[in-house]
Amino acid sequence: MELKYTNAGGESITLKQSRPYFLTKIDGTGNVRQTVNTFKAPEQDGAFYISSTLDMRNITLEGTVIADTPDEAYTRRQRFLQIFSPKLRGTLLYRGRQISCVVEEAGFTVSTRQRIPNFFVSLLCPSPFFETLDEVRQELASWIPMFEFELEIPEGGMEFGMRQPSQIITVDNIGDVPCGCEIVFQALGTVTNPELLNIDTGEYIRLLTTMSAGDELRVYTHFAGKRVVSVDGSTVTNAFSLLDTGSAFFQLAAGVNTLRYDASVNMELLEVSIYYRSQFLGV
Repeated sequence: MELKYTNAGGESITLKQSRPYFLTKIDGTGNVRQTVNTFKAPEQDGAFYISSTLDMRNITLEGTVIADTPDEAYTRRQRFLQIFSPKLRGTLLYRGRQISCVVEEAGFTVSTRQRIPNFFVSLLCPSPFFETLDEVRQELASWIPMFEFELEIPEGGMEFGMRQPSQIITVDNIGDVPCGCEIVFQALGTVTNPELLNIDTGEYIRLLTTMSAGDELRVYTHFAGKRVVSVDGSTVTNAFSLLDTGSAFFQLAAGVNTLRYDASVNMELLEVSIYYRSQFLGV
């Protein structure tokens, strides 16, 4: 049993079953409550189910600070409270998954032994889902390198790269629930109206614009974080006005998703990449 908490200031602390911060209990990582919305008509037995939503996740930590002297215990206690500051957001890493959280409460209980004070931490997670540590990158349209070192070019010449042969690719979301993603359109030449279609649902994202070589457009489909931007080096500008009115900020369903990219003009000069983090109901 080991976890690591890192606050927004970059400071981190590791709690495990050893000195100096001995973790004795962690609760709230394997279950999450939900709110069920129903409608009941007059004289109806039971009710109509409408929908359900997951509540915020509450994770609690309990343990003991182990020190050789009261002064050392006091120093470690001060550092503990500094890192678990309620003024800073943080990220909890546990069993190869991470979750964003805020400190609801962090403190120490009264102990008759000054060298081993007991601590208690309550963390609230606005999003109840654990995520993968690393963002997954999936290439839909790109060039495949065809050479490696040591390089020897035959007399008949050789191909230095090959275009991916298919417009359609499958993306496997290994999580328990749908997740948002970042879609990156990059132009190698003049490209008109780049598009990405979710074949499974019929939803698509289409940008009504003509891109020149080197242009890059990014679409974010995360819940409460939907946006379209144009990227030029370190400059990022709002490009929401380019979005086709029929477009949908679709999510990647849990399991296999079938996607197809396209463009009105010069589809072969378009590169498309997807970035996402799978989400889990517990660890």
